[in-house]
Amino acid sequence: MAEQAAYSNAPEANAVHHRWLRAVEQDIQQEYARLHAEARSDPQRAGHGGEGTWARILSDWLPPSYEVATRKYIIPEEGNDTFETDLIVFRPSYPRALRAREEVLASGVAAAFSVKLTLNRDGIRDGFERAARTQRGVKARIGSPREEISPPFPVGLLAHSHTWKRADPGPNFGVQAICVEMDKLYVKHPRENLDLLCVANLGVWCASRIPFLPQETVRHLDPEAAAKHSPGSVMTSIMELNSESPTIAVFIAALYERLSVADPTLRPLADGFKALGDSGGGGGMPRFWGLADVFSENVRVALSQGIKQLSDPNWKAFY
Repeated sequence: MAEQAAYSNAPEANAVHHRWLRAVEQDIQQEYARLHAEARSDPQRAGHGGEGTWARILSDWLPPSYEVATRKYIIPEEGNDTFETDLIVFRPSYPRALRAREEVLASGVAAAFSVKLTLNRDGIRDGFERAARTQRGVKARIGSPREEISPPFPVGLLAHSHTWKRADPGPNFGVQAICVEMDKLYVKHPRENLDLLCVANLGVWCASRIPFLPQETVRHLDPEAAAKHSPGSVMTSIMELNSESPTIAVFIAALYERLSVADPTLRPLADGFKALGDSGGGGGMPRFWGLADVFSENVRVALSQGIKQLSDPNWKAFY
């Protein structure tokens, strides 16, 4: 009976889970603060853009099979556009014998990031340009909305701080506005978008992709776009993730969400973050695309006819 009483007075499992995750969030943020302080005290490490801090955070908070490397060149599957990438996360299946090489096959990349010490307008521009160039070098996948609208791996931009000082309209608004501008300038297909942007002392932004919205729904959001695209549109946006959680924890949760698209073994943990609101919620300026501008004919027909297999991760309503 005593054991029963002790059990009944224990916190509910969800409360325990929630408290545990809050503690983990603080651990992530404190580790980032410690590593960043160490890097700032070392001029050589600081001169490398501070990628060492982010490499340690990713190494410590991603599964051990997701190894992180710095300063690699991604070999394109199409074209010859190669350039140095600050951080690479290897796919678990990428052979160890190839990981020490300066160049990495695109098929071996799970995620790629450029890193800035202090983010400004040109840093965001550079991040969007690099994301678009990287994804254009990867052969387009055909067969499902996920394969055709989403990139095979996310490309992101990480920064320790920013240059925006004005309180009105505020640095968050400034970042959002520049992201919308750069999206229009560089992104020619939804998969070319910058997937994640994290400014450690400011916030997290991510790309969202909705494969199909009916024309009537689009009409309420953008009558001009609805008139152009029948029977519906693709919608993309750059969203700021609004969350009370520490910025680095929100970023890690968002990254798990991205990685789980290609690796279903990460889905339970990604869902765990999302269920507690740690991936945040947000909004952004929508951009509408014609179905023919994004999808192959078979996928266009399936989407326009409402043939959706929402239980299939390749046919989700949102990416």
